[in-house]
Amino acid sequence: MMADLEYVRLYFSLQLNEAVCWWCYYIREISWQLLIALLAYLCVCVFLYAILKRVGHTAWQLPGPPGRLLLVTAHPDDEVMFFGPLVYWLTRSKASEIYLLCLSMDITQTLCLLMFTSMLAGGDRRRIDELWECTKALGIPEANVTIIMSGELPDDQGVQWPTDTVAESILQYIEMYKINAVVTFDKYGVSRHKNHISLYFAIAALCIEKKVPPYCKLYVLESVNIIRKYIQLLDLPVSLLSASYWYLITYEQKRTIKNAMAAHKSQYVWFRKLYMIFSRYTFINTLQEVSALDLELDLQFDED
Repeated sequence: MMADLEYVRLYFSLQLNEAVCWWCYYIREISWQLLIALLAYLCVCVFLYAILKRVGHTAWQLPGPPGRLLLVTAHPDDEVMFFGPLVYWLTRSKASEIYLLCLSMDITQTLCLLMFTSMLAGGDRRRIDELWECTKALGIPEANVTIIMSGELPDDQGVQWPTDTVAESILQYIEMYKINAVVTFDKYGVSRHKNHISLYFAIAALCIEKKVPPYCKLYVLESVNIIRKYIQLLDLPVSLLSASYWYLITYEQKRTIKNAMAAHKSQYVWFRKLYMIFSRYTFINTLQEVSALDLELDLQFDED
């Protein structure tokens, strides 16, 4: 019996060693091919970047362009950490005017609508001042920036905000300023942050219930997997092929985004500095249009 067990152990050991040797041989054989393929892909990325840097890419930006665009974010610094390229180009477009609606300041209190001229104390005032400085660096006019602070909208990664409350706030803004386009997070919220995802469900509800005025279109920022999220230039071909609309900035223009993020001094810690260096969201924004039909099919798929 012991001899049989020893024979089985020896057999599997030999098979494992043979498999490892075969894989090592295979990898050596294809290593040059892999290296050549990687270098070729890198050349394609650099070539595309150089071409787009010279000729521009307005043909792939939002159609119109929209005269008044509302950017809806969950927290101060979202506007620059995730939507920097979009904001950069819109603030430099003579045909577009950008508005920012920020829905949380990590403050728990009764609902109140604040403009930047409001007077707050301590940390509250500091976060508002930082957002003010950031939007100034980005080129968003002060009068176009609004913050909503509510006990129903806590800055908490584990809390999903009430859809009706968020949707009503967005709809009021659309109707008040005759907004032509709304941009916010998609259903994955870039980082699966539930506050971000709440914004998607709010615009989805407005779309399905047909409350959005006919002059306004809805768009979401495309979320990508963790690998694509941090390879920047190497993600360029995939982004261009998969997205309906996109906004790309050069590495020289990216300095404006980094300087704007630096205005959020209380939030600009070491890991966010690394994020600003490596994240694709500081280099390219890819957008998809939201439609009622797509939402209904999406909901049916999720239910299945």
